[in-house]
Amino acid sequence: MTTKASYWEKLDQGILCIIVSFFVISVFFIYSSQNAGVYSINFAGRQVINYAIGVTLMLIVAKLDIDQIERLAWPLYIGSFASVFVLRWAPPGIAPVIYGAKRWFNIPLIGSIQPSEFLKISLFILTASILATYQAGKARTIWTDIRMLGKLMLLTVPPALFVYQQPDTGMVILYFIGIGSMIFLSNISKRILAVLVIVPVVLLVSVVTLFLYQSEVMEEYVLPLLKPHQQDRIVGFLDPSTSQDQSYQSHRAQLAAGSGQFTGKGLMNGEIYIPEKHTDFIFAAIAEEGGFIAATIVVLLFFLLIYKFFKFAEETEVFFGTCLMVSIAVSMSAQIFQNIGMVIGLMPVKGIALPFITYGGSSLFSTMMMVGIALSLRKNHRKYMFSN
Repeated sequence: MTTKASYWEKLDQGILCIIVSFFVISVFFIYSSQNAGVYSINFAGRQVINYAIGVTLMLIVAKLDIDQIERLAWPLYIGSFASVFVLRWAPPGIAPVIYGAKRWFNIPLIGSIQPSEFLKISLFILTASILATYQAGKARTIWTDIRMLGKLMLLTVPPALFVYQQPDTGMVILYFIGIGSMIFLSNISKRILAVLVIVPVVLLVSVVTLFLYQSEVMEEYVLPLLKPHQQDRIVGFLDPSTSQDQSYQSHRAQLAAGSGQFTGKGLMNGEIYIPEKHTDFIFAAIAEEGGFIAATIVVLLFFLLIYKFFKFAEETEVFFGTCLMVSIAVSMSAQIFQNIGMVIGLMPVKGIALPFITYGGSSLFSTMMMVGIALSLRKNHRKYMFSN
């Protein structure tokens, strides 16, 4: 009895309260969204089951210590890489194509499993382990930094390409955001860091400039490099007024979120139809029915959770734990920003879930496992993150 009590006492009570809050918000607004749509499936009931499985996974991971998590780096990487490799050529009976994407295994009695979600965790753990070993090594030069980055790219790019071909560009972006945040913590050469920052910025500015001042060049040379659905999303985002078909979901989401005003239309009173509202556009339902007040509460809950993640990263006593926790915090922040941003028109539409709230199993499971990692690191208190 004492052992069980001490285990629960070690878990961060603030995080547990936040998770419970997300559970209530998720189930309620999924229920409201499914009633507003034309669905015969009880998504809210399934989300309750998803949460039960997710909490179980969270508690299992929370029982592990930091050394056990690091020892799982290679087994998890090999297993998750193998899963996305097999998915690429799996027959439709096992891996059906849904809305033009082949991202899920359809497993009898279990349901759909998205391997790329678990690949994200394994990449973060393996990268953190490699960087921690490199950090503890002997004298380093710019050439050893380049070799280390080359090793990381060899491990990251092949599985990321399989995920990109599914297609799931949003997930690949999250991989590199999380890994990039760890690289910035690793004290590699500032010249290398400058290149890693400047190149993406130059590419982004070039694309926007081409669209604004050389749209013909953009349409003839740049857009054909992308897949059709990616072209539609970019064009719909950059020029929604003349691309209403491509920006339909985004337009409806903005209309729903804005119509909620300050206090909302009232719970269960959502009026604006958005395709698949209970999935990636669940924040539109929150803003429409609960207004600015409910939307702000959700954002504050996310802020508190991310703050705790960074606080744990600062307090953990080993560099591996700091790297891993920062990658989780930064990638989840990017995920939250992208999802809410696409709902209110600040970002292009991507198939990226709102953590803890969007309906779905794999996304929730992987997110809960990352929370489990945070809880397992809570016992460490030495400040490491900014010691250098």
